[in-house]
Amino acid sequence: MNLQKPTLTLLLALLLPAAAMAQNAEVEQRLSEEVQLALVRLIEAGAFAGQSTDQIAFTLDEPARRITNLGLLVDSATADKARDGLRVLAVTPRSTAQRMGIKAGDRVVAINGTSLAGLGADPAGHAQAATTMRTLVDALPDGAKLEFSLQREGKALAVAGELNSITLPPIHLKVGRDELMADTRIASRRAEESAAGGCGRVTDYDVAPRQEDLYGVKLLNIDGVSAGPSSATRFRLSAGTHELRIAERIDSKVFRRQMAIRPMDDPAVKTLTVVIKDDTTYYLAAKFNKDKANSRVRGEYWEPVVWKEVPDECG
Repeated sequence: MNLQKPTLTLLLALLLPAAAMAQNAEVEQRLSEEVQLALVRLIEAGAFAGQSTDQIAFTLDEPARRITNLGLLVDSATADKARDGLRVLAVTPRSTAQRMGIKAGDRVVAINGTSLAGLGADPAGHAQAATTMRTLVDALPDGAKLEFSLQREGKALAVAGELNSITLPPIHLKVGRDELMADTRIASRRAEESAAGGCGRVTDYDVAPRQEDLYGVKLLNIDGVSAGPSSATRFRLSAGTHELRIAERIDSKVFRRQMAIRPMDDPAVKTLTVVIKDDTTYYLAAKFNKDKANSRVRGEYWEPVVWKEVPDECG
């Protein structure tokens, strides 16, 4: 079965603290206990309603993830709620935000000099300011300086600190009896992949090193077919040659650092041809060409690339 994303998110959130520490037998035992506890909570919450224990089966696949523990829960429901910045609803204990002194009720007006006020709505109707803040934070290396401009009880306040992050390894977790996973659809896909020489994956999850001028992308379609839900970051492909349509997600501040103006009419979408090998995951990124930031030739400022290949069982 495929779990709905909220259920996957809950399971991943419960597993990650232990998964990040799995180095020896003692910690493996702790991880096993965390998995069992996560499943108990999911079953009690009704995630597997109508299924007996021996029917529960699913696979969880997650690429390597860089986690930045900013620790801010903000009100981004609508653009109107963030018209004057993002209101802080809660701060996670032991997070970067708590160490900096940010409190619930504060309003985040700017981060590292970039204003978060009056940015309007994103395509889903939520506050664009939240996406902008996350993009700014994700683009920073570990230990980078963070400066927040706040409004607290009607007064301006500035706080600063350093960003902390960790990179988690890929996760491949199977739950349930293997034979329950071999339904007709999966068996058919496995047969097609076997005939094609196996399968691999591509991911647009953004862990690309900024020091190499690599930035985020969004995979739009594969061989002319939609890549899937906008929330997806990992895509399974049969071995062989594929055409990927990719949109760049280079932050505008990158252009400002190069004293360049972002070309508004340039194509932000390009095609990348990749040859997928069996049991390999390919990481996608946008390569920013600094020497062509002011080029008048359409699209020269960037190119889609595979910046990393890692062995990763696809079976």
